[in-house]
Amino acid sequence: MNRSTCLLLITIVGSLGLSGCSTRPVINDPELMQCWQQLESLQNSINQHDVQDAQYQPVAGFPTYRSNRFWSSFEPRALSKEQQYIWRRQLHDLGMQSLALEWRNLPSATHTAIPDFNRFRQQCDERLFQYSLQQPIDADAIRIADSYNDLNRFLGLYALIKYAAAGSIAEYQQEMRERIDAFTELQPPTRRYRPPSTSATKSAEFEQWLAQGYQQHPLAVPQLNAGQLEALFLHHAPALEISQQSNADIPGTAQWQRNKDQLIRHINTQRTSIYTYPSYIRFQDSVLLQLNYTLWFSQRPKPTPDDWYGGKLDGLVWRVTLQQDGSVLFYDSIHPCGCYHSVHIPVHSPLAAKVQAHDQSDTLEPILFFPSTLSATDRPRLYLEADTHYLVHVTADNNDTRSAEKISTYHLQSYDKLRALAAGDDSRNWFDADGLIASSARRERYFLWPLGVESAGAMRQRGNHAIAFAGKRHFDEADVAALLNLPPTPAKPPTHP
Repeated sequence: MNRSTCLLLITIVGSLGLSGCSTRPVINDPELMQCWQQLESLQNSINQHDVQDAQYQPVAGFPTYRSNRFWSSFEPRALSKEQQYIWRRQLHDLGMQSLALEWRNLPSATHTAIPDFNRFRQQCDERLFQYSLQQPIDADAIRIADSYNDLNRFLGLYALIKYAAAGSIAEYQQEMRERIDAFTELQPPTRRYRPPSTSATKSAEFEQWLAQGYQQHPLAVPQLNAGQLEALFLHHAPALEISQQSNADIPGTAQWQRNKDQLIRHINTQRTSIYTYPSYIRFQDSVLLQLNYTLWFSQRPKPTPDDWYGGKLDGLVWRVTLQQDGSVLFYDSIHPCGCYHSVHIPVHSPLAAKVQAHDQSDTLEPILFFPSTLSATDRPRLYLEADTHYLVHVTADNNDTRSAEKISTYHLQSYDKLRALAAGDDSRNWFDADGLIASSARRERYFLWPLGVESAGAMRQRGNHAIAFAGKRHFDEADVAALLNLPPTPAKPPTHP
């Protein structure tokens, strides 16, 4: 069952749960009943206008809950009462945040016919959450649907063609290894991009923040405040060097632009933005913080009219996974289509020996690993080719001087801004309701569909990145072993420190 089908079933189940609330004794509370009616009205309007946000998946039977692979990796029965309360509160908050953005993206003319969301949240948030605590929840309810279409795999004889696909994947990976190993410099002209400033925070302070974040959270999830996260994102923000053969090689800011009677996606190259968000992943018996950076290009140009891979929009996602002491466990990268996953392991990382010892020869789609000489204090510099925007080299940024016209400053913005961008008098999600961007579809989808990746090559929202064609793997896997195809290490359930 693919994700779209699962979301439809979840929506139906959730609606039945809402419509059946009046049969539950607790709904005899008139104020709670009014909250449920308002919630139903809001969700009906969101579905009617197709403004659902797909960053997090709904939880069946809990209309205010949403989750992702990490938060669904907890086993409810293994949690203490305090831990379960915090965990459920997280699911509820993700749901309410998503509803708030979906409400913003409704046509402004509809706002008068449904509850004002801010007033609804003020009056009903705690009532709805407390009601949810009375309902049992188990692992089946929070299971996250994968981003693969199993029906397409069945019809496309995936069980047979995956071996042919493995050959093509091996050829691509060998080509990328040769390209990266032979790298000397980008084709000129190039332009350098740097973050707005250098963080004055020292590594010891980051380590202290993380230690406090772990200690203060009942689930041992390192939650930092907004100022601390901003400093961390700035500290690890990469420098970029991009070969620029056309405007398609200038990263910019995502905007909606009116073209006659319709809105179209537009990359404003006069201002370069990198969109950031934190995420979490398990490693052995710890939960680690990840820093994600996404940049956008207007297109991947087609070298010929019949090119399979070019089309509207392109970009790069760069991720930094931090150990508990704030040092880097690994870096990895994809394009916003989920394609071209590469992993860069620092020599000082405990993963270096594991990766070197792990035999991938019997794996249909091995992980594309690269050793990294970046030290704990280095800012990475990412080198991107023109047109394809392939990441072809990663090194330390040595602050060498260049002429001013070749150096630009980029701005850091929250990735969540993409979920409700200004669109005339209203706002609109950068992504479609299924988490993809249909207008960025590539022709490659016509021959890759039997592998089960929905619209292969199209740009997509976080939480929707399938990163393997042979097998199933996602960029937001909840565990390092699953993400990097390493032997699993038994993990202890999280406990209060």
